[in-house]
Amino acid sequence: MTADRKSRNERKGKSRHTDSDNPPSERGAGVTVIKVERSGDWLPVEEFRSAALAAVEAGHDVTTDFDKLHHLDGSALQILLALAAEQKKRGRALVLEQASESLRQWFEYAGAAQHFFANGTKQP
Repeated sequence: MTADRKSRNERKGKSRHTDSDNPPSERGAGVTVIKVERSGDWLPVEEFRSAALAAVEAGHDVTTDFDKLHHLDGSALQILLALAAEQKKRGRALVLEQASESLRQWFEYAGAAQHFFANGTKQP
């Protein structure tokens, strides 16, 4: 697709996603790692959603890497809750890695800590 056509499609809301549009993720040995941080903030919602859907379709356990994040984005929480439910339904794991204490508190404030951490906000 040419740059002009891509620009026209984006203006019309018809942007096309390719593998290069997905956020950084690593796959190996039955685990997909999604790095949810970009420039100190959450990935854009559509990129995070695309990465989560791709991870589910791959049939792997999923690890989300929260390095450098210290707050919880509401849209990201919705994606994480949906991802957790889908992984559970498929008998797969969802692991939250490198969640800071402040991020764990955000999960607690949102009422979601029990979905992701065995002991609420305490480190496992």
